[in-house]
Amino acid sequence: MSAQRPVRARRDRWADWAVIGTLVLALLLGWAVMAFAEGQTSVYTGAESGVVLRYPKDWFLKADEDLIFQALDPDSGAFKTTYQLRLWPVAATDSPTGTLAAALNDASLARAQEGIAYRLFDIVPGQDKDGQPTMEATYVYVVDSVDLFAQHMPDVVLGLDVAVGADEGVYVFSLLAEKGAFDEAEKQFRKFVQSAEIR
Repeated sequence: MSAQRPVRARRDRWADWAVIGTLVLALLLGWAVMAFAEGQTSVYTGAESGVVLRYPKDWFLKADEDLIFQALDPDSGAFKTTYQLRLWPVAATDSPTGTLAAALNDASLARAQEGIAYRLFDIVPGQDKDGQPTMEATYVYVVDSVDLFAQHMPDVVLGLDVAVGADEGVYVFSLLAEKGAFDEAEKQFRKFVQSAEIR
C-alpha cells in the first residue's frame, strides 16, 4: 500500500507567498532606514568665508586657527578620520594649474611637519562638478602617539588634498585616514567635496 501524499490547498500556497513577500518587504524597509541614517549630514557655514559644507552628522568639529573647518569621525580607529578645509592665499599666475600646484606644494610642506616619514605620491589635475580645473595630491606619513606611556604601533596615515581655485585664493580640502580605512573614507570624502558651496 503506497503512502498518500498530502494535497496542498491553494490557500496554503498563497500563505507561503505572503510570508516570502513580507520578508522581502521587511528587508527593503530595513535597507532604506539604514541608507537614510547613513546619509544624514550636518551643515557648517563659515562665518568669514561663507563656505557651506555638509559633513556626517555624528562627527565632531575641532577648532584649529590654521583651518577654516575640521571634522573628525569619533568611531574611527586610534587616528581619527579627518576632513579639513584651508584657504591658501596664493597669488594668481597665468594658468589656473600653476596656482593650484603652488597651493598643493605649500600644503605639502606644511603637512610634512605634522608627522614623520612624509612621502608625496602624486599630483594630478582634475575637474570639479562645474568643469572648473582642480588638482589632487596623495601622500602618506606616520603619526606617533603623543602619550609616552601608550604602548601601540604608530599610525600610518594616508592623505588626499583636493585644490579648488577661487577669487580669494585656493581652497584645499583634505582627507586624513588610517591606511586600512582610507579607501572607504575616500568615497565619502569625494561626496563631501562635491557638495561644498564656495561663495
